[in-house]
Formats: sequence, C-alpha cells, structure tokens
Amino acid sequence: MSLLKTNEGVAMALKEHQIRQRLGQLKERHEALESRLAGLESAPEANELDIKRIKKEKLSLKDDIKHYEDMLIPDMDA
Repeated sequence: MSLLKTNEGVAMALKEHQIRQRLGQLKERHEALESRLAGLESAPEANELDIKRIKKEKLSLKDDIKHYEDMLIPDMDA
C-alpha cells in the first residue's frame, strides 16, 4: 500500500470521526430543544414567540442532522 493511500485512509477515518462527533452534538442540541419546548408548551403562560423560535431552530437542526448523516453514506460509483 502506498503512503498516499495510507494517508487518505487516515484522513477519511478522521473525517468520519469528526462527522460522527458533530452529528452527536447536533442530536444532543435537538433533544435539549425538544425538552425545553415540551416545558414551554405545558406552561399556562407559554410565550408563542419563544415556541416558534425553538421550533424553527429544531427544524434547522433536523436539516443539519440529515446533511451529516448523508455524509456518512458512501458514494456509489455507477
């Protein structure tokens, strides 16, 4: 195996690790927002603006999560 191939493999493994790490962070943030949203929605004096803002952020995080999950799917050469 050439040095170039070895370095590419290490770089790919490192990149995959970084992607998985970021994916975990995004999922944790999404779960935290879900909990916060549940608390706000159950409160009698719920602030609709805060609820809308959190829902918007959750949706954005969901898109980011999908993007990072797609990065982990290997490309299939035709």
